[in-house]
Amino acid sequence: MATALISPYAATDEVNLKEASALLAETGHPASVETLRRWCKKHNVPLVKHGRAHHASWTRILLIHSLEVDRADGL
Repeated sequence: MATALISPYAATDEVNLKEASALLAETGHPASVETLRRWCKKHNVPLVKHGRAHHASWTRILLIHSLEVDRADGL
């Protein structure tokens, strides 16, 4: 029986920032790639470079996006 090795060090929900920006644009609260990069730095979300694109955890991007949108809306 084969089993998959799960590494606690590897993010399983990585998305590149360009794709994340496109997905967030559909929410009505868009964020550019540069904005996402800045937010990741501000909230200590690690960026991983694969080729030319930076990747981050989609779960963490969603969290910081909601925090930043709430902050911008004054909630």
